[in-house]
Amino acid sequence: MIEQSGQLLFRILGPLEAWDGREWVQIRPPKWRALLAALLLHAGQQVPTDRLISEIWDESPPATANNLISVYVHHLRRLIGDEDGAVLVTRSPGYQVVLRSGELDADRFTRLVTQGREVLGARDPAAAAALLTQALDLWRGRALADVSATPLVSAEADRLEESRVAAVALRVEADLACGRHAQVIPELRRMLADDPLREELWELLMRALARAGRQAAALEAYDQARHVIAEELGVDPGAPLQQLYQQILNSDPAITAPPPTETPAEAPVGVPVSLAERVPPPAQLPADITDFTGRAGHVETLCRLLAPAPEQSGPGEGASPGAVRVVLVVGSGGLGKTTLAVHAAHLVAAEFPDGQLFAHLAGATHPVGPGEVLARFLRDLGVEPTRIPVGEEERAAAFRTRLAGKRVLIVLDDARDAAQVAPLLPGSASCAVLVTGRGHLPDIASVRTLDLDVLPPTEAAALFARIAGADRVAAEPQAATQVLTRCAGLPLALRIAGARLATRAGWSVATLAARLADERRRLDELRAGNLAVRACFEVSYASLPSAPAGGEDPARVFRLLGVWSGPPLSLAAAAALLGRPQESVADALEVLVDAHLLESPEPDRYRFHDLLRVFASDRARTQETPDACQQAAARLLNWYLHTTESAARIISPQHMRVPVGEAAAGVVPLTHTSLAQAIDWCETERPAIVAATRLAVTSGVLETAWKLPAAAMSFYYRRSHWADWVTTHEMGLEASRALGDRCAEVWMLNNLGMAYGERRQERTVRCFEQALAISRETGDARGESRSANNLANAYLEFRQYEQALEAAQQSLDIQRRGGFTYVEGVALGILGETCCLLGRFAEAVEHSREALVIFRSLGSRDAEADSLGDLGQALLGLGQVEEAIETLRESLDIRREIEDRHGQAATLCRLAQAQERAGDCAQARQMLIEALQVFEELGDDVQAAEVRFRLAEMDSEVGSPSLNNH
Repeated sequence: MIEQSGQLLFRILGPLEAWDGREWVQIRPPKWRALLAALLLHAGQQVPTDRLISEIWDESPPATANNLISVYVHHLRRLIGDEDGAVLVTRSPGYQVVLRSGELDADRFTRLVTQGREVLGARDPAAAAALLTQALDLWRGRALADVSATPLVSAEADRLEESRVAAVALRVEADLACGRHAQVIPELRRMLADDPLREELWELLMRALARAGRQAAALEAYDQARHVIAEELGVDPGAPLQQLYQQILNSDPAITAPPPTETPAEAPVGVPVSLAERVPPPAQLPADITDFTGRAGHVETLCRLLAPAPEQSGPGEGASPGAVRVVLVVGSGGLGKTTLAVHAAHLVAAEFPDGQLFAHLAGATHPVGPGEVLARFLRDLGVEPTRIPVGEEERAAAFRTRLAGKRVLIVLDDARDAAQVAPLLPGSASCAVLVTGRGHLPDIASVRTLDLDVLPPTEAAALFARIAGADRVAAEPQAATQVLTRCAGLPLALRIAGARLATRAGWSVATLAARLADERRRLDELRAGNLAVRACFEVSYASLPSAPAGGEDPARVFRLLGVWSGPPLSLAAAAALLGRPQESVADALEVLVDAHLLESPEPDRYRFHDLLRVFASDRARTQETPDACQQAAARLLNWYLHTTESAARIISPQHMRVPVGEAAAGVVPLTHTSLAQAIDWCETERPAIVAATRLAVTSGVLETAWKLPAAAMSFYYRRSHWADWVTTHEMGLEASRALGDRCAEVWMLNNLGMAYGERRQERTVRCFEQALAISRETGDARGESRSANNLANAYLEFRQYEQALEAAQQSLDIQRRGGFTYVEGVALGILGETCCLLGRFAEAVEHSREALVIFRSLGSRDAEADSLGDLGQALLGLGQVEEAIETLRESLDIRREIEDRHGQAATLCRLAQAQERAGDCAQARQMLIEALQVFEELGDDVQAAEVRFRLAEMDSEVGSPSLNNH
């Protein structure tokens, strides 16, 4: 019996019916039937709405046709209990029926007939007749009998009817092989009464009559056939029918003798009868592909693992003589597991002269039972069908006996689990087994596993070029790179993309790249013939287990993870996205990893392959409500905001705090307990913070879009991540303006101005001027205090010292009036640095010492280091060199303690100047070289260029090649 993977949901082999969970129901409104029929006849494919309209209303649709289609789909979903749209899927710009194997009677009919034909070809007519009878029992009349006869419906109904008649003929052939001559004669006469021009039915009737010993009736049937065909068509019967007539006329034993129905007397019951002298060694490997590309290391590994081991010279000198070599190639759909396995199997086939067996186990769709595979293997190895044991265990034992001492390679493609594979393993070490599957086989002892991943860039490019045409790809390198990026190294996607180009001479590579650019359409574009990336992923997705009691549904976890398009998520972040406890989320994530729908690059971190992420996002759009997706994104963003702000409170406790409020329901943010822990977390999650800011913008969570960058600013400043600082704050500025939140706009302008200033960009002044103007306009005293300080510092950076001095003094007045102690210290620092640059060193020392007292009282170590640096510079200006060196070394120690690398480099430059003044040029040069290394590592090209210039000046003075030594 064929194994079914699911309950029938729809029947079209007769009137159109649907299963509502309790019984079969008719689709009474004719237009509902027409819509459902059109979708079922394109099952698994997206059908555009305009095509559905044409199918239902032909050339005169109503003005509201689009809305009516949506209403019909809604009613059909309710009728079949598909409220979440998992079966009748909305797929813009139309709809799609998503069915598993066996859920449509026509699909089940086709598979039963196919299997029946294969079993009949394998000389098991009784089993074939049973399968074909089961297939024909699915029919309840003419296909789609109650659906309006549009061209599509009529053509499909005619095709199905042809398939039915062919299946009847095949079943009759199986019955004849079983000796059931008399039983089939009445059925054949009834069929010929309905369709007298079918010569294959006349042929079967004549065979049945002849086998039943009724040669005269068989000859008379030929006369009837000749008369009908001549009268209707004006021609004689075809050559096969004429030849059969002559054989019956000559009493040919091959036609008139009934097939044997008795078991040979000499064959002991239960013992397989060998046909080895008549059956050649099996050579069942599918054809290798001519354009196999890459995977050289994997191929070499497989060949080494499969090749027979050298003969052992004695007991105990190697593996057990009964240890079978079992190699598993495992990975997600589309990685080319079967292609690789078949290629490697061909390379080692000569090592297995007794044959190569191949079976597709269909583990990811409708798994084939091992007993069924064993029966076929035994037949292929020369065992009479009538002598094959009935039970699976007995068949497995006979299989092992048959292979004892033989050198046979067995390839088992698409295995589901160990229970399916174990009975198919031989017992002799002379054999080898190569298995492919989407999951591991931990229950199989000593299995060697080869985990497959996407192709590396060079191999991906080679495969694409080989299929699409090397010259064509080389002519458009930029477009080719875009295609390769969007295929993400997945061999199936690359093969499809290459095939689409190869069969479309009018397309350029840029045309394909443009069609793949839209993520919502990408999976639909990656389809060619029977190959489809979406269908490949659907198999793994549909095979996911149901949610355990009290646990998470892996399929829903997969869908909701699709709202995130950033770098790998931590377990804590994934739990926040789902709003569920980490323990149950972790179990579901590991199920997805085992199913190769998710990757885990390190413990408790998870990521999608790029195309699987697109598929997950697609599933989220079509199977989750927009509200569910929005809430998942909002929870994740809330988690990142609270956790980042927790880190900021430790990194820069004196900075103005971001108003984050309470954590959302179901969100458990991380809390940081040390500076090192806070910085390490921010460094690890830095790409995710950028991605989260972008997600906040695209998903409309605009408050988080400015608050998250604001919270991350302390870390960006500490580690000099200028590019991320600017990127996130530019998005945050746009979000604040979209919200109309002037205070948030000031916050973003101030932070952006600081980042621009660090990069010596002149727009920093414009940012601070705008921020100061808005703060005064809105009466935001705290915003005004920050903006005033920042503007003064900007003037200082651009060497507008008089403006800087005036702005810093105004800022100091604002800070003291508002009682903003920390920012007062900042204003004093700017005043001190400005006075120093103007040569007013005594004033500079006074301002710097005032600032130092403030920052030490507040416990702000980074600000204390700033003040010490400014003080050291001012002391150096007064000629107090030793005191300046001591002060700057104290500043450097703090920089190293708090891991402020940019501050370390800047302080080293100041120390180098002081050491040079003290006459220690070697020490000064070494400090500059160390500072240069840090600036280069941080990507601060401006500061690095200044240090190189100073080193070059020193070299020219003493003739020492300092730059060549760093």
